[in-house]
Amino acid sequence: MMKKQILKHAKACGDNECCGLIINNKQYIACNNIALDPQNNFEISPDDWIKAENQGEITTIVHSHPNGLPILSEADQLFQLQTKLDWWLVCNNKIYQFNAIKPLLGREFEHGVDDCFTMMIDAYMLTGILLPNYGRQDNWWNNGQNLYLDLLPVNEFYQVDNVQEGDIILVCLGAKVPNHAAIYIGDQMILHHCPKRLSTRDLYNGYWLKYTHSIWRHNAWQPSAFTAILNNMALNLN
Repeated sequence: MMKKQILKHAKACGDNECCGLIINNKQYIACNNIALDPQNNFEISPDDWIKAENQGEITTIVHSHPNGLPILSEADQLFQLQTKLDWWLVCNNKIYQFNAIKPLLGREFEHGVDDCFTMMIDAYMLTGILLPNYGRQDNWWNNGQNLYLDLLPVNEFYQVDNVQEGDIILVCLGAKVPNHAAIYIGDQMILHHCPKRLSTRDLYNGYWLKYTHSIWRHNAWQPSAFTAILNNMALNLN
């Protein structure tokens, strides 16, 4: 019911971006977009925000891209970071859900919480591709588990020989099975997160290239999806 209300509101707004709030994870409140350029931006009326807060806890911000891509723009991601809320986006009469996450760059490493596996899941979530998160203990690669090869083939990834932006590169770090994932971001660079280091960009050469196990691409990958990852990395450059 709530999603039908959101889609109906977005359609009624035509070429203007709709905006609204979800309270208590179950009630949608349509809001007025008071942006100066409502076809390309949204700004929720302060009065609407106050009214929503008086009715419950604001849990999600909703807006639409009637003439845009089904990804959060750099400005969207910056505002989401500030609000620390989940955001839903309406585009092409579909609703895309984006969880509140830490910026991809500069994360502290904590195995099972913020590691290379988390990085891969969060980056692909930004592109609209949702992957399951496996509970995992440190050193799983020496205990008979093979998490990456269990995850990727059953979630519409296939192995490729050449690398392109957005591909997952699996690396064996002192293990017989791939236990590290990096995202290729072009210009011979990767985005990844290693133990005892902040998540960062590195050149894809030397050690990383030598111990590459395989390269994987999602069946539904579109070049435009990579823009969502670039938008997130840009947050650390502002």
